[in-house]
Amino acid sequence: MTKQLQMSKQGQGGHATLLGVLWLLIGSVAIVPAGRSDDWTVPRAGHLLSFPRDHGSHPDFKIEWWYLTGHLEAGERRFGFQATFFRLGQKPVDVPTGEDFGTEQLYLAHMGLSDPETGRFLHEERLNRGGWDAGAKVGDLEVFNGNWSLHRDGEGMQLHGSIRAEASLELRLEPEKPHVVFGEDSISRKGPEGTAASYYITWPRLAAKGTLKLGEELLEVTGSAWMDHEISSSQLDENQIGWDWTCIQFTDGREIMGYVLRTKDGGISPYSKLVWIDQEGTLIHVKASDYEWKHEGGWKSPATGAIYPISPLIVTRDPASGAERRLRLLPLLENQEMTGGTGGVSYWEGACEVKDETSGEVVGRAYLEMTGYADDIGQKLR
Repeated sequence: MTKQLQMSKQGQGGHATLLGVLWLLIGSVAIVPAGRSDDWTVPRAGHLLSFPRDHGSHPDFKIEWWYLTGHLEAGERRFGFQATFFRLGQKPVDVPTGEDFGTEQLYLAHMGLSDPETGRFLHEERLNRGGWDAGAKVGDLEVFNGNWSLHRDGEGMQLHGSIRAEASLELRLEPEKPHVVFGEDSISRKGPEGTAASYYITWPRLAAKGTLKLGEELLEVTGSAWMDHEISSSQLDENQIGWDWTCIQFTDGREIMGYVLRTKDGGISPYSKLVWIDQEGTLIHVKASDYEWKHEGGWKSPATGAIYPISPLIVTRDPASGAERRLRLLPLLENQEMTGGTGGVSYWEGACEVKDETSGEVVGRAYLEMTGYADDIGQKLR
């Protein structure tokens, strides 16, 4: 185990997603040189995924995560939440044997809760070895880290999480539309190298229902969630210094998944992507050259001193009407920074509303992630 992972302990704050704790994970384990028999599996163009098998774990790949974000309501009160389970392989295997306790797989998990009414942002991080304390099932969705868990239950799934002694969450999640797989040729590419890619599976709209306990207060909650499942062995381009990512759920039943990969020269990688999802689940891919992501709304973190553009403007064409859309993300709280602690990575991950700047109307809700503002992630990676 590297120094970075040794110093990342249960109870520290932190989180990541598509693009979150990934830098820490890959930076902490050497990539196996090409040509060796113990190479990690990498995504293949044109590969057909099979479900429910591919909702489960893939221990022949180095990195995998199951990532949930969502917006909950209890009467007039609103909350944002996220829950992420990571698997970091130490050596490629078909199925973890458990014979070498803790040496085949490491598991990270993160929980976060935004409470705009009180202005509180709660978060917790866990790191456990594979075995009794954490694991991920091969063949179906069933992951856990301590008493946190996410598993498939019929057509839906069940989430149990908590944040120290301050909050706990029990949710039933039911798909409101089918899952989608991002990538024009079945894989999501993040760079020019053939290995810089992932299988990227998403449930863009899940109906959420359950309970949220805050201290002694027990609230019945309902809402909507988004879930990503990514499977990869390397997603990195050494020219990238950070990224901005969002998932948007519009009130008209459509969604957007989009990100920009920021480069050392201050530009945007051509492997950045924006994808519209229509009401039937059809994907419309937009190239980096065909949309704008304007980094606006600087907020300075009192914890790290980083300045985050927490109110970005995304300018794109609506594939349904052909009209230009100017979509402003407005955070429910300014301070939704995940501070990684000693040896970790700090970044901003939070719940937002989406405002159409042309009409002035709120047209949806979103989650926004920004990395590479508080830390020299490139140095951590190299």
